[in-house]
Amino acid sequence: MVDRLTWHPPDIPEKSHSVGDVRGALYGSRLYEQPEHREWAASVLQFLEAPGPVALEIGFDHGMRLLDHAHRWPEIRWVGVEIRKARVEAAAAHAPSNALLLRADARTLLANLIPEGRLEFVYLLFPTPSVREKHLLVTPSFVRSLERALTPTGRILITTDVPGLADWMEKQFTGWPEADGVPMGPVLSRRERVCQRDGLPVWRTVRRRP
Repeated sequence: MVDRLTWHPPDIPEKSHSVGDVRGALYGSRLYEQPEHREWAASVLQFLEAPGPVALEIGFDHGMRLLDHAHRWPEIRWVGVEIRKARVEAAAAHAPSNALLLRADARTLLANLIPEGRLEFVYLLFPTPSVREKHLLVTPSFVRSLERALTPTGRILITTDVPGLADWMEKQFTGWPEADGVPMGPVLSRRERVCQRDGLPVWRTVRRRP
């Protein structure tokens, strides 16, 4: 169990893996090279090719917030990624046509599948404070992949209740100016409800692509 109050980032080698070579969950960047996943990847690209802005929520958990947003803003195409299969299947059963819920590693999706300049909004809500470099989501390579995938006006909302992770992500997004808000409905993520219940401070920022 990670102590959220004392967490500090793991060591990340300067010569880290390249942007396109992701070692994360679900086969990493090799996922789309496997024949059994090519049809799945093609369906994701087809969803992204449709007109209109695209929003990505990373780690949507039970999906209540994402589904609410999809209903509130039907003109936006909503993509949610989550690695827990049961959560994805349960939420996908209630998704409207403008929402695509995927069991995927966001790092792989950003680096290898989402077309350059396609995302208008990204929601990074309470990422897990991993103590292993392999499982840490926000790294320099992740930020580079994110910058590639965002539109010139693209923005990202980032939240965490882990002080060390807030400091770490602040450093990773150095040079990303603060920006106006992103679409936000009244439904909160599960972790944000816990923070409200327990009176935990939450670090929250919206940044735009540099």
